[in-house]
Amino acid sequence: MENAKKEEVTLKKMFEFVFNQVLRRRGLLILNVLALIIISLLEFVIPQFEQYIIDKVIPKQDVNLLFKVIVILLLTAIVLGILNYVSTYYMGVMSQNAITGLRNQLYSYILKLDTSFFQSSKTGDLMVRLTNDISNLQSLISANMLSMIGSIFTFIFVWVYIFIINWPMAIAVTVTFPLMFMIYRVFRNRIRAAFKAARLSQAQMSNQMQNTLTQINLIKSYTNEDLEEDNFNDIASQNKNDMINATQNQAIFSPLIDFVNYLGVAIILALGAYFVIRQELTIGQLVAYLSYVAMLQSPIRAFTRILNQLQQSLVSYGRIMDILAIIPTINNSNNVSQFPVIKEGINLKDVSFTYPIDHLLDENAALVAVEDVTFKIPYGKTTALVGHSGSGKSTLTKLIDRLYDVDSGEISFDNLNIKDIDIKSLRENISIVSQDSYMIDGSIKENIRYGKRDASDQEIWQAAKLADIADYIDSLPEKMETQVGERGVKLSGGQKQRISIARALIKDAQIVILDEATASLDNESEKTIQKALENLMQSRTSLVIAHRLSTIHNADQIVVMDSGHVIEIGNHQTLMQKNGAYARLYNSQFE
Repeated sequence: MENAKKEEVTLKKMFEFVFNQVLRRRGLLILNVLALIIISLLEFVIPQFEQYIIDKVIPKQDVNLLFKVIVILLLTAIVLGILNYVSTYYMGVMSQNAITGLRNQLYSYILKLDTSFFQSSKTGDLMVRLTNDISNLQSLISANMLSMIGSIFTFIFVWVYIFIINWPMAIAVTVTFPLMFMIYRVFRNRIRAAFKAARLSQAQMSNQMQNTLTQINLIKSYTNEDLEEDNFNDIASQNKNDMINATQNQAIFSPLIDFVNYLGVAIILALGAYFVIRQELTIGQLVAYLSYVAMLQSPIRAFTRILNQLQQSLVSYGRIMDILAIIPTINNSNNVSQFPVIKEGINLKDVSFTYPIDHLLDENAALVAVEDVTFKIPYGKTTALVGHSGSGKSTLTKLIDRLYDVDSGEISFDNLNIKDIDIKSLRENISIVSQDSYMIDGSIKENIRYGKRDASDQEIWQAAKLADIADYIDSLPEKMETQVGERGVKLSGGQKQRISIARALIKDAQIVILDEATASLDNESEKTIQKALENLMQSRTSLVIAHRLSTIHNADQIVVMDSGHVIEIGNHQTLMQKNGAYARLYNSQFE
């Protein structure tokens, strides 16, 4: 897995990224922009009614004319209200569509990343990126944010108009705008840095909660509730301080902007009164002028109000781009083939692989897992891998399932290189039952059907019978619809393992890998599951990693590993007669 060259995180690139989703629904975007333009025009017209009433209607003392103008003003306000409703509603629709698309895109991309990415990533942090960080981007296409488009049109219309009415006043109020942007530039980086720190501490809080909730039994058994509470309090306090820092910057920023706005109003009142006294401006024009100045200040005020949203969004955008900059290295090559119907077996030739662990130790550090491994897994036979922990057994199963790519050497299926096989097709033809029985939070039926999504109820029950779990399921009140709970907490270890076997059976893959499938079970549970495992391996090419060597007496081939190397190959009888590493391992379990 590689990191692409990270691009600079800027507002421009963030808006381009988000609005690429919006542009997929151009009809809604065009409708919203038209509505915003009309809203701007109507808002521009309303101060004209104020000026007309003060300068024309009141001097004439014409009640009928006043009534007509008020009716037109109210009708304009009604139309404005309807357009605001249409704009707000469809902006909400557009926003939800775009954000859902972005969240789905990020979720899909994360699922395609290499296994090494998940081993070096924090689950809580990924959850924050998929939820909070994506939601922060939603503010970019909210009603408030998109109304800025209309505000820009309003700003242009009004700014030109006030110059026509009275250019000295227009220049005077315009002088305050650069001051606003200077304040914005000073506080922009401060607020952004503060929210970046707050987002990081929030992710740490999420990680702490996730770790606590998933390891609650460990915490309670070692009575470390106080320790975990202190750890969480420390992170929560850091998040509080980060948020207070961000709030402090906002608390200084907002009053400064308000002061500049009041300064603009004071300038207009002073100059406007002077021009009214000299009869160069009517009272109605001054009232309208004040309304227009407020309309000029409104976009700037709105922009400064959403500054914290922009900075939070920019931080979130950077965190999302960090994920999208990661390039998975395990991909299909050009002209890949479908997985073959195995007739000869799996061949490992001079296979070497090293785990990079630069995120744990020195940047040049690495962990050699297997080196120059060569052996064949014959078709339709059972091959067992044995050796001390850390000898490379599980690594070989991950290489065969192409969760990692070999550094050198070759893995082939009937002489077809693993890199020339479609990854989906490869993994569809390999069933893995590991020591950890992974359960989805759903029913027993959903867990078994996970191996074959279109499986019928009859197929599910047949798999359950072969896995020796059907009688237990049948004894439950809700039978197959029984909920297993999060991570299968409602089931025993043996029950979860048999459901895993049923899932592998219903997948009906050509190759079966058992990665210490019974290591966590007691002897009695192991014996009851052995029959289910035999049913699973029947007529299949099988690779078994054995924890208890007594379970592999009948293996057709036993491969003994030590420190990433193959040191012995043979069956149980020949290896015992050889009296080498295997014999020592076997005898040590019965001493």
